[in-house]
Amino acid sequence: MQNDHIDFLREVGEPHRKKYGQFLTHPDVAKFMVDWALYSGEKSLYDPAFGLGAFLNAVSGLEVQFDGSEIDSKILEYWIKAPNGNGNQARIFNEDYLLSWGKSHANIVCNPPYMRFQKFLNRNCVSKAFIENLNLRLSGYTNTASAFLLKSLSELSGSGRLAYIMPLEFLNTGYGSIVKNRLIENGHLVSVIRLDCEKEVFPDATTSVGIILFDAARSYSHVNFHIAGSIKELKQILDCQPINRIPVKSLEADSKWLSHFQQQCFSVHADLTVPLRYYGRFSRGIATGANKFFAMKPSQSRRWKINRRELLPCITRSPQIRSAVFKQENYKELEENDLPVLLFNGKGSYSKSAKAYIENGEERGFNTRFLTRNRKPWYKLEARRPSPLLLSVFFRGGYKIIRNKTNALNLTCFHGFQPNLVGQDYIDRLFIYLASTSGREITSLSSRRYGDALDKFEPNDLNNVRVPQPNIFNEISSKTMTKAMSYIERKNNVPDWVNRQFEKMKLIHHPTS
Repeated sequence: MQNDHIDFLREVGEPHRKKYGQFLTHPDVAKFMVDWALYSGEKSLYDPAFGLGAFLNAVSGLEVQFDGSEIDSKILEYWIKAPNGNGNQARIFNEDYLLSWGKSHANIVCNPPYMRFQKFLNRNCVSKAFIENLNLRLSGYTNTASAFLLKSLSELSGSGRLAYIMPLEFLNTGYGSIVKNRLIENGHLVSVIRLDCEKEVFPDATTSVGIILFDAARSYSHVNFHIAGSIKELKQILDCQPINRIPVKSLEADSKWLSHFQQQCFSVHADLTVPLRYYGRFSRGIATGANKFFAMKPSQSRRWKINRRELLPCITRSPQIRSAVFKQENYKELEENDLPVLLFNGKGSYSKSAKAYIENGEERGFNTRFLTRNRKPWYKLEARRPSPLLLSVFFRGGYKIIRNKTNALNLTCFHGFQPNLVGQDYIDRLFIYLASTSGREITSLSSRRYGDALDKFEPNDLNNVRVPQPNIFNEISSKTMTKAMSYIERKNNVPDWVNRQFEKMKLIHHPTS
């Protein structure tokens, strides 16, 4: 990273950068994007999120008209004062790009600000502007980067190119369908490059990142999916064989695209499967807003003399469960080891001891937290029932699926599955499927990739996962199920013959050459 970047980071501090979602662009990445965009033949570039001018620096020595926008006056002032030997004329406007409409650009390069929907600046005004100018209603979960990309695609003239750095979670999310639909419309999407060197590119990144290449001047029959393992690989990556080359007609905006980065892809056998929601639904665990107050160790409850009826058994952290089948004796062992597996339940009438504990919590400010201050009373918990299936929210290298045979609730470390009338008879079968090799591969297609190989599931990601139809599950006899569950309890993994049972759920196909 250049010294002026380091000086800027020191001067403004992390809170300021987070406010504006600033992740500064690596010079080699900027050079790659600029070179690709200018190959269109158009001698102009526009950067909607100028920052410290990484893309302007990348055109040093070239005769290019450079324009840009930047909402943060502080970073713009810093850039103006910094030594600038680029030599190019640049027109940089201090403005909110998402509220500045009516322009057109030949080539666009951008590393947009990244903020999740909860911290989206001027969210309501931006949503209104998208309706008025594009007749497009943004999903409530759209992040700033996706909004930037949608607007830039609408402003790209028919003779130029667009190169965008993006958090790739949108490839597997519901709100991303709008973006993907616009990308594949008329066949102008050229490549999606996943940067597996995200820590090299963005040391502070918390989500996986990639580069979108879009050519408005030409239509393409296929979209190439590449993976760059290092910044050095990026320079020649478009000359290399892609991981996958997918026909545009096969790309659907509502499907999960992260699977296209797998060397050997497969599709799910639609005739043999149904969405998981056919059997019931996953929902997030209990969000207390103050785990230090609500999650109690048995010794703590005894010290406060909390009545047992004012406590609920609860899994408060993922590592507390170490076996695939979680039974009552496993929970009792957690209590005996004095782990925080009791949940304070203060709703309704409560004892003097509980009242004293609540008052102590108020003295410590737990009632003023974001979630607690919006509850009445603040110590009232969300209503939940124990879930027979638990699935980890965050994971690396494979999710944790638990068959819960206790009455323990769960916090947000797990999503919990509640069966409907149909699903009540298929709990164990769903469990072994989700634990099987094929089940894991199919389910993982719906995960969201974050930085440092960290994956995440949202409840609806899981509810839309394809699982076997009842007639496929019914091929497994009760005797076989008993044998399978006994094996998993003893070995803590799924036997090979169970894995083979579900291999037919996948239709294997190799990359198109």
